[in-house]
Amino acid sequence: MDRFSRQLLTLGIDVQEKIMSTKVLVAGCGALGSSIAELLVRLGVKELKIVDADVVELSNLHRTHLFTEKDLMKPKVLACKEFLEKINSEVKIEPIFDIIDETNAEDLVKDVDVVFDGLDNINYRLILNDACVKYEKPLIHAGVSGEYGNAKLVIPGKTSCLACFLQPSDSRNACDIIGTTTVVPNFLASIQVQLFINYLRGYSEDELVIADLKDLRLDKIKMKRNPQCEACSLHEYKYLRHMDINCGLTRAEKAEGDRIFSSNGVELYKYNGGYIICYNQKCFKKRIA
Repeated sequence: MDRFSRQLLTLGIDVQEKIMSTKVLVAGCGALGSSIAELLVRLGVKELKIVDADVVELSNLHRTHLFTEKDLMKPKVLACKEFLEKINSEVKIEPIFDIIDETNAEDLVKDVDVVFDGLDNINYRLILNDACVKYEKPLIHAGVSGEYGNAKLVIPGKTSCLACFLQPSDSRNACDIIGTTTVVPNFLASIQVQLFINYLRGYSEDELVIADLKDLRLDKIKMKRNPQCEACSLHEYKYLRHMDINCGLTRAEKAEGDRIFSSNGVELYKYNGGYIICYNQKCFKKRIA
C-alpha cells in the first residue's frame, strides 16, 4: 500500500480496496480515454481493458499526453499500454484493437465491473449504453465539444441512461471534426474518474455535470429516467440489433486503395473518402468528412 499512501489519507482503506478489486473497460483511447486510463492506473484498479481501432496521428499529440512523436502511426491501444505499464506494472492491461459496435459490445462489457465512455461518436455511445444497461454495468459518460463538456454516471436500475436524452444521428454534421484544447478532455476525464470514486462510496445521484471551461463554470442538472426509454425502461436494446454508422471508424472486410504506410503490423491505405487502417489482418475504414 506504500504506492497509495497519500490517497489512502483521503479515500480510506475501504474505497482503496474496492478500487484495487475493480475490472474496468475504457471505450476509446483518444484524448478522453487515454486520460481516463492514466488516472485509473495511478489509482490502482485491478484490470483495465482498452478498446480502440485507430492509430496515433500528429493531430492527437496536442491533447493526449500519453503519446509522443515516437508513437505516430502506432495503434493507440498499444501506445497506451506501453505508457501505462511504466506507471503501474501491477495493473493487468489488455489492449483491444477494435471498435465497439453491436457485434461485440455485449461480450466486452459483461465481464467487467465498470465501463468508461471515451468515445467521440453518439451512435457508438448508444450501442455501449444498451450493453451496459442490459448487463447492469455502471457506465461513466463524458462528451467534449470545444471548451465545453458534460459527464454523467449511469447506474442501471437507479438512474436515467444515455438513451433517455440522446438520439442517434444520421446527419453528415455528426461527422464534422469539432476542435478542443488539451485542457478540456483532461478536465472531463478527471470528473469521470471522480464519479467512479464517488460511485464506490455509494453515490447514486441522477444528474448531468455541465462544464464550461471558457467561463470556468461547473453546473449540475437533475435528471429523471424517461418512462419510454427503449433501454432502461422498456429493455428493448434496439441499438444492439442494428445501428447505422455514417462516419468515423467502421469495419472493413479487406484492405483496398493505395497503401501509403506499412510498419510493425500497421498498414494504412488511402481510398476515395478516407483511409483503411489494418493491424494484424483486422481492417477498419476511417471516413473523412
